[in-house]
Amino acid sequence: MLIRLVKYCFIYLMSIGSFCQAQEGKTLKELDSINENSKVPMPLLAKSLKFPVYKGCHKIEDNKEARDCSIQKIKDFIKMSYDLAVADRALPLERSTQFQLDFIVNKKGKVEQVTAKANHRAIAIEAIKTAKRLPKFKTPGMLNGSAIDTPMTLTMVLYF
Repeated sequence: MLIRLVKYCFIYLMSIGSFCQAQEGKTLKELDSINENSKVPMPLLAKSLKFPVYKGCHKIEDNKEARDCSIQKIKDFIKMSYDLAVADRALPLERSTQFQLDFIVNKKGKVEQVTAKANHRAIAIEAIKTAKRLPKFKTPGMLNGSAIDTPMTLTMVLYF
């Protein structure tokens, strides 16, 4: 896990480095002052990075729209599959709960290394069980045309 985190940080830093080198000697302060509407070319890495696509979102061509669709479908799956009786037993006086779900979509499109943070252990365990039941993604994350392991983090609020 730590090796993958270092790998992703390295890729991120490399993309920043290539962006800075592509700007022909501009300082970081000057690059920060450039607004989003300017015609500054995006780094090659950012253009070639594709988000994992969930079933039902594969027909969308735009990467941002496909990402938003995939995240919404994942949240819908978790809301429908989560056993709300567990949350009701764990927090009998509450009517909602929030948890953070971290997982990796591997090169084959399967969910692995699922962890959860919640205000009660039973809620986190049920969130992990639910996330492990996610179906295989239509396409995994892609970088320069090759599949990569893609880390994902979702914050969910469930009302019961």
